[in-house]
Amino acid sequence: MKILLVGPYPPPHGGVSVHLAGIARRLDAAGVSHRVLDTSRTGSWSRFAASLVRFGLDGWTIHFHANGHNWKDWSIALVCGVIGRLRGRSILTLHSGLTPDYLGSASSVMRMIMKWTCLLHARVICVSEPIRNSLKSIGARGEVEVAEACLGVGGDFTNLLDASLTEWLQDHQPFLTTALLFRAEYGFETLVTALARLRHRYPTIGCIVMGGGDEQGAAQKLVRDAGIDGNVLLSGDVEHDVCLTLISRSDVFVRGTLCDGDSISVREALALGVPVAASRTAFRPKGVTLFEPGDVDGMVSAIEAALRSNTGAVTAAPGTGDQLMAIYRHATAAEVA
Repeated sequence: MKILLVGPYPPPHGGVSVHLAGIARRLDAAGVSHRVLDTSRTGSWSRFAASLVRFGLDGWTIHFHANGHNWKDWSIALVCGVIGRLRGRSILTLHSGLTPDYLGSASSVMRMIMKWTCLLHARVICVSEPIRNSLKSIGARGEVEVAEACLGVGGDFTNLLDASLTEWLQDHQPFLTTALLFRAEYGFETLVTALARLRHRYPTIGCIVMGGGDEQGAAQKLVRDAGIDGNVLLSGDVEHDVCLTLISRSDVFVRGTLCDGDSISVREALALGVPVAASRTAFRPKGVTLFEPGDVDGMVSAIEAALRSNTGAVTAAPGTGDQLMAIYRHATAAEVA
């Protein structure tokens, strides 16, 4: 097998990039030849396309990981599908919970382009059933399937925090974590308001917010204006193992997004045995305490219910990584045939 992974690669350590890095590690451990083309640093479009052509002509299986809710992603998906037809194969994975709305509001011409783009790929993988249904609604046929993005959690997370983070954790109880980007769909304002209310009941409550983005400065001001800058730590972008360490030590993991595909961080928290309070989006795995998106009262109640829970351990579905390796083997066998 020769696998070309195409998509955003950390940093920043967002859901899609974390998944891509996890696949790269699994391929490396299996001794499978692989390369990564980072779409967050494409530079010249002509050079990026030329790289794709070289790999395609050399018979590599191209696997593009897309959000799926913007024209850039679909243009790259189209190019990957065409090039994958040269001598190899191509696979498309769609991650974003915004994809169904994007497809639903697209023009008839754009929907036709997206439909034929899907047909170019040997497999189209959706991280949730609503994304798959939205593709079916525009007429996408062939191998369109659902597979969650979480590859599982493993490793030793006992000695990965520096002294300042360790001290911060000791000074804040209960301790919450969340992972996000500072964009509107991640619901940070709802979280800030909920934490301000919770501080009246839990004066030493703490929440570490992992992630970054252009709006991080505005987010810090929002925290200060709410008077909870002593309770909230914006850690910025952190290495994935540090993120897992912090999640594993938290009392509750909070996911306040207004929409989601299939949140990797939610599955990781559950696999680590941490109770999760999350917004009721298109899909959440079993074991999550739910609240309505944007509902501050609901988030507060869900966090408190999760704090009372001692049954957070719900492991991620087994075999997700094995399923992906089987897809790669199948694609390679089809190339040889």
